[in-house]
Amino acid sequence: MKKLKNQVEMELLQQQANDNTFDILTGRITMEKLFQSNNDNIPFLIQSKEMVNIEDRLDVLEGMIEYYTEGEEYEKCAELVKLKNKLWS
Repeated sequence: MKKLKNQVEMELLQQQANDNTFDILTGRITMEKLFQSNNDNIPFLIQSKEMVNIEDRLDVLEGMIEYYTEGEEYEKCAELVKLKNKLWS
């Protein structure tokens, strides 16, 4: 039972991290507004050091595209692909 609870918590954390990162990368919310929310636990997929290296940025985007593809959230995938293409241009 505890193992199942931990798995559910990890899946929720992964979902929150992907959604928070997506919202920041697509400009839906600013970091400031996100931190002003009443949520004490605000997970992200990226660290500030990862924002320096283009390969790391692309890896994060590719991981997010895969995550949203598995969840059949194709609109989010399309936005992330556009963002990824902008990084290459």
